[in-house]
Amino acid sequence: MLVTIAVIALLIVWPNQYRSEGLMYVRLGRGALAVDPTTKATQSVSMQESRTAEVVSIGEMIGSREIAERAVERIGVEKINQPRTWIDQGLKDIESFLQSDHQLVAWLPKSDGKTVGEMSPEQYKGQLDREQAIKKVSKAINVQIAKNGYTVAVAGKGDDPLLVQSIVQAVMDEYGRYHVEAHSVDGSESFFEKRAKQSRDTALATRRALQETRNEMGWLSAASAEETLRERIIDLEMKLNTADSELAEAISQAEELRRQLDGTKEWVPVEVTLGIANAAGDQMRSQLYDVQIQHGEELARVSPNHPRYKLLQEKMQQSAQLADAEREDREERREAINPVYQELETQFQTVRAKAVGLESRRDAVNERLAATQLDLQRLNGDATRLAELTWEAELAEETYREHARSLEEARVNTALDDLQMSDVSVIQDATLNLKKSGPMRGLLAVVGLLLGLSLGLLQAILRDSPVSSTGGSRGEISRNKAAKSRRRTKSADVATNTDSDLDDVMHEQEDIRSNETVTAGVPTGDTVAMNETSGTFNAPMPR
Repeated sequence: MLVTIAVIALLIVWPNQYRSEGLMYVRLGRGALAVDPTTKATQSVSMQESRTAEVVSIGEMIGSREIAERAVERIGVEKINQPRTWIDQGLKDIESFLQSDHQLVAWLPKSDGKTVGEMSPEQYKGQLDREQAIKKVSKAINVQIAKNGYTVAVAGKGDDPLLVQSIVQAVMDEYGRYHVEAHSVDGSESFFEKRAKQSRDTALATRRALQETRNEMGWLSAASAEETLRERIIDLEMKLNTADSELAEAISQAEELRRQLDGTKEWVPVEVTLGIANAAGDQMRSQLYDVQIQHGEELARVSPNHPRYKLLQEKMQQSAQLADAEREDREERREAINPVYQELETQFQTVRAKAVGLESRRDAVNERLAATQLDLQRLNGDATRLAELTWEAELAEETYREHARSLEEARVNTALDDLQMSDVSVIQDATLNLKKSGPMRGLLAVVGLLLGLSLGLLQAILRDSPVSSTGGSRGEISRNKAAKSRRRTKSADVATNTDSDLDDVMHEQEDIRSNETVTAGVPTGDTVAMNETSGTFNAPMPR
């Protein structure tokens, strides 16, 4: 009965509990898809990660102390610690009474206020009040995460429905800002501004150095120059082969024409006249005859062995030959240039001129080919330097593009952070539920009533059960006591008669049998003595 009354009294004084609920949705936003501009994603980084881990992390962050501190800063320490039940008010009044100067508590030692380090007593007390408010907020908040879902339920429970609603709403609102701060990178915009400026200057300097080197070397680019020289060498080699072939052909034609010219007469007779008188020949013969007569006379006077004889004889033979030559009939010829010879001469001169031209062209092609090959050798030497400068310029330009892209991303993220645009949105504000959610007084009252009845029934059972280890009931104990009294009375009158002895023996046997039945489990020995005051049996100590 007392337990039931205590439970009912506790239910009466137990303050009401109120509940407020809010709901947040974790959408697929820039926090999940966008990459931090200060990081560089590569192929070795796996981006196929379940969003469940993200939702669980958000739930842990909502229940963190940081969010509780922000909620306390938003609502206020005094408003949270303000007593709202008669129990809190009573405890506060008792504390104020103990700290007062009332005569009933004047003998108690008074404290000037605790302090730690350089903190004043007011600051120390304020910090304690703040910690108490943070504990209340952390205790009141309960975060629930849906399984295989992207929603986070934030529930609060407390004595004041308005305060619970304010706490839940403050927690959700403050987490939205905290989520933005958690995904933001402080200083990224200024960092990339500096890096973009440096990379831009580097890219311009490397590109300028590349252009100056190209101008000095005379190449637009190593690849295009190599392709041009390759095509030029191929063309010159083809022209050289053609010139050699044509020159060889022209030389062969010239030799053939020369051979034909050597076998062809330059002049051919057009008209021949025979029997023409030769006055010069007649006069020559007349003079020859005179000379022969004169020489004959001299030969007659000179011996054959004399040297003059031989000389005169040779002159006479020559004069005879001249005279014989003039004795033939004189003919008159009229000749003209052979047209075949003239045609061959013309062709020969033409082929010869062509051969000279082909030879000159071959020499020119050879010179150009040699110059082109020298240019190719020079290009091969300059290509390494050009490639190095090209790589530096391209790398600097790519670095500048990356920094400019990261700078733009950092600026966009900063603008979005300034607007407090978060991936977590509140889809249900904190509810104001004026209907109490606890305690369940009816159910607890029934439980208390059943508990009281159970304790009462247990007490009754314990009272009716044996109170010692002898195993007998109260009725059996009373009967044993009466039997012992009768036995003692009969034993006192031993001399009365013999039948009394037989009766005593029979009574003793009955008492023994009854004691064996009642005192099962009691050590054998002396008769069990009964406590007259409590009505219990006291077993004798073993001897």
